[in-house]
Amino acid sequence: MDEDGEMRSAVQSQYSSRLASWLTLGIAATLAIRIASVWSELPETMASHFGLGGEPDAFMSREGFFAFMALVGGGTVASLFAMPMFLVRLPARWINLPNPDYWLANDARRIEGLRRLSWSLEWVGMATAALLAVATELAVRANLQRHAFENGPFLVILALYLAFVVAMLVLQFRSLAVPEP
Repeated sequence: MDEDGEMRSAVQSQYSSRLASWLTLGIAATLAIRIASVWSELPETMASHFGLGGEPDAFMSREGFFAFMALVGGGTVASLFAMPMFLVRLPARWINLPNPDYWLANDARRIEGLRRLSWSLEWVGMATAALLAVATELAVRANLQRHAFENGPFLVILALYLAFVVAMLVLQFRSLAVPEP
């Protein structure tokens, strides 16, 4: 196996066995089961966007709503999980990490740096999936009950999500600090 193949394999093997991946799949499966269980009860034309007060201000077909959520939401989460596989193939000069002179100096450090980065990306991907699942559930409830979107629960989850992302950024910068000699 060539060096690029070895590096890709090392990052992917570290990457594929993570708890965050399984949790994300669980979130997606739970959301799919929830949607399937209420599909026939949902209106043909669903409120797809809600204003600041939670009142619907845009509509689309039921199929279009869930296709959009799957493509945009699923695509966002998938891109976070797939990013390490793309980073392995990029030249070092195109990779922006803290302390790149250290982490991209040789193959062993690059593998370790990308492994640390992939760990963060997985957890942010899982948190993003959870945020999107909550938003989808709140939209489903608003459409089922024909009432306003519940901004309160969403804002709490959004604040938790943002705090989590900031914490992950801090952890990422710390994990990519140059080790003491």
